[in-house]
Amino acid sequence: MFSTASDNNKCKSMMRTFLMLVTTSITSTYLAPAYAADLLENPVIEDSVVRLADIFSGTAEKGNEIVMQAPEPGKRLVVTSYELDRLAKAYELDWERPVYLKRIYLQREGEAFTLDDLEPIIKGLLQENGVHSDVEIKLYGRQSGHYLPVGYSVEDITWKSFTLSDRKDRFIAVIEVPTGDVIPNELRLTGSIQEVSLMPVLNRMITPGEIITKSDISWEKQPTRQINRNSIVSSQQLIGQTVSRALQVGSPLRTNDIATPVMIEKGAFVTMTFQQGALLLSVEGRALDDGGKGDIIRVMNSKSKQSLEAKVISPSTVEVQSSAFQQVATR
Repeated sequence: MFSTASDNNKCKSMMRTFLMLVTTSITSTYLAPAYAADLLENPVIEDSVVRLADIFSGTAEKGNEIVMQAPEPGKRLVVTSYELDRLAKAYELDWERPVYLKRIYLQREGEAFTLDDLEPIIKGLLQENGVHSDVEIKLYGRQSGHYLPVGYSVEDITWKSFTLSDRKDRFIAVIEVPTGDVIPNELRLTGSIQEVSLMPVLNRMITPGEIITKSDISWEKQPTRQINRNSIVSSQQLIGQTVSRALQVGSPLRTNDIATPVMIEKGAFVTMTFQQGALLLSVEGRALDDGGKGDIIRVMNSKSKQSLEAKVISPSTVEVQSSAFQQVATR
């Protein structure tokens, strides 16, 4: 049997169709990306490196591939659309960048700490350098914005150097903050030191004439260098007393801030007493001054109109401290 021209054309057409199908199949097998991927929204990193799965989903076994260094703890890294395209192509991801996409941000999580969190460690270093008294530390510099890697604490911070001034009132420290990588970050700290002492203060507003009780007293740390002979250093100096004027709550107290409550008012009738051995003399008088218990005030004999000084003993009694009482009492 002989084939016709029409049969030959038909065979050629079928062959071309078969070849096209085979070519398309081969091209799909070797050129099409192997993974259908999606870009993650708001990627967050905990490690010191960024892996493919931190940026794209659907990366299968390639997701563990390290693609770049992560930012420092608490900071973020900008990844441009160009870099995203490069990653998708390099790892054969079936991902098409949206037209509007310009960049993404990779945020690295961290454990926040402040300079105040370092105070216990600094106090330990001060003790190692001969500072054993109770001290107050003031650190200079940015308080917030410091981070450690996830799972770390301030106990993981190490000290590279610590220098104390000759007067032991200032220091310079260089600390090494872990980053989760081999190389830590160095942070330079400067601060001042002052010795402090616990001092009694008033914890509420007291008006003149109001008696101070134990519950009105709290204790606060104050710079030791500010304490002098006029400072109130004991609660016994306050209990049973009053204030000479309105004072700010929690402020340091001086002896002239405190007064003895008035027990005898000026013009009040009192009993003037004098005792010497078994002899006890008394006479009626009138107070010429206000006076609290233990105060020395002027009093006047009601009969003789003579005045002299006496010590306040009770709300109605004063004690003459001079033998002159005998003369006044007999006139």
